[in-house]
Amino acid sequence: MVGFVLKACVRRGAGAVWLALTFSVIVPQLGHTQILPPYSVINNVPNPLALPGQDLTQQKMGQSINVFCPTVHSIAMTPAATPGQIDLDHLCSSMLGNSFRLDVNGLNGALSQLNGGAELGVPTGQASIVQTTQTSRQTSAIEARLSQLRDWPTDTAVAGGGFPRTGQIAALNTEDPTGQILLAQNQAPEFTYSSGLFGVWANGFGQFGSKDPTTSVNGYSFNNAGFVAGADYRFTPQLVAGLAFGYSQSNTNFDTSAVSAPGQFLSGNLFQGNIYATYSVTDALYLSGIGLVGGGNNNSQRHIVIPSNNPASTPPIDSVAVGNFGSQIQGVTVAGGYALPFGPLIVTPILRFLYQHTGVDAMTENGALGADLAFGSSSVNSVLTFLGADAQYTMSTPFGPLYPIGRFHWAHQYSPGNTAVSVAYSNDPTSISSFILPGTPTSRNYFDLGVGLGLQLSGNSSAFINYDAILGITNTTYNSFTAGVRFSF
Repeated sequence: MVGFVLKACVRRGAGAVWLALTFSVIVPQLGHTQILPPYSVINNVPNPLALPGQDLTQQKMGQSINVFCPTVHSIAMTPAATPGQIDLDHLCSSMLGNSFRLDVNGLNGALSQLNGGAELGVPTGQASIVQTTQTSRQTSAIEARLSQLRDWPTDTAVAGGGFPRTGQIAALNTEDPTGQILLAQNQAPEFTYSSGLFGVWANGFGQFGSKDPTTSVNGYSFNNAGFVAGADYRFTPQLVAGLAFGYSQSNTNFDTSAVSAPGQFLSGNLFQGNIYATYSVTDALYLSGIGLVGGGNNNSQRHIVIPSNNPASTPPIDSVAVGNFGSQIQGVTVAGGYALPFGPLIVTPILRFLYQHTGVDAMTENGALGADLAFGSSSVNSVLTFLGADAQYTMSTPFGPLYPIGRFHWAHQYSPGNTAVSVAYSNDPTSISSFILPGTPTSRNYFDLGVGLGLQLSGNSSAFINYDAILGITNTTYNSFTAGVRFSF
């Protein structure tokens, strides 16, 4: 319960009588009564919400409440005060005075409810590997297409026996009058490939995983799904280039966290355009590149639940805050590899560089009155290198050539924690309540382990399915599936 004390004193001087009034607030704090100075100097006293066992977001929210409460109270007392400002003043006084009559754990839980883990509302507050999963899956689908273009057997029907040599496409002659592309005369196997210069393809993908809560961020589970389709043309025997378009839908669910009220989520979509090319320098050495640009729309929902052990005077809080904001991405991937044949087995060591910029627009929530938050714009730059190898084995089956695939890539992040999000109460017109939540570092190193299977359906069509797991990211699991079909004309 919050009480108030009004003191008066009379001073005489210079022929006049002065009446001074002092307004103080009495705050019962965790079983005892604490008398705070007047609202005007409340910032000079210790924060009554600085409690034991707090994580970073709880500390920030407690400091924010302690700082801006005097201002919000003065605004709420004016005739022009909005319902949101009045509700925020009630929320502020209830927290400072602990009229909910919560213990230390209960108050810390209330602070968590008020900020929702804070990173909930802005994707750049999540670990960078999760931020880029939608983009990385689309990029991986394009890289699979480039690999298939370089690996001539998986794109064509084998007309003869035995296994073709690695990187034969770099040594192919031009088309003969029948429209067939023939191997160079110095190639030993007698293979003829019937395939056109123009190709189209389509892939679908899905991802799922989770992150455990830590002392500084909320926990969550996520799943993404989408597709990417493209078309390309073989301009020379060595050079292929094309365009691709992708769409993905992402969902992040915070119900997996014990400190998160049910019904908290972040969902979004991403439209992405890509331009790509691969060039065979020799029969074995290749270079490739992908440029991408895209954007999307995101929706967030926070559920704020603060119980009350004193419902007669301070009712519990149960509110839902929703938000909507846009996001943008730009990026580039450059890669090179060298194919090493071991009979039917081809092993290709690969080095790849990725840069991606993700920007998120500012957002103001609505629906929860005083508990609504305003998030500032934010951005993250992801810089990664990948070092590893792909392996493909060729098998003859009654259904056609079959290609088991495996890969192992080591990823290194050069900027694992370069995000920061500004947060403030949307009903605080002075922005005094604003505070900055620094980015949460994630693992600098992780591993991509993948397996797959390709099948030649006919002379101008093929299909594949892949599974990938990300290993080595602290407190995070990540899995993805990709499947697709390819046609040439």
